[in-house]
Amino acid sequence: NFRAGKKQCYRISDDRIQQLESIGFQWASEKHHNKQPWEAMHEKLKQYKVKYGDTNVPKNYADNPQLGQWVSTQRTGYKYFNDGKKKCEGMSEDRIQQLESI
Repeated sequence: NFRAGKKQCYRISDDRIQQLESIGFQWASEKHHNKQPWEAMHEKLKQYKVKYGDTNVPKNYADNPQLGQWVSTQRTGYKYFNDGKKKCEGMSEDRIQQLESI
């Protein structure tokens, strides 16, 4: 797992993530407070598929621009993850499975 800092990515074990989250650690700073968690955006993508029959959300999706940008970010993260490149996209095997299951 990766958690993004301002200038660097750090690999953090699942155990450490659970320890931090168990004490209420907030991964996003206040300036990113309005960003929706991954799970909420994943749910919006499932709703999009029910409505349109696919997950091809345009990057500039007028009904929900944040969803379009999020899907684009997930695709980039998937590419970097599969290429073995270290990039702060927050992609993991678990998230890939969740996305592919839609």
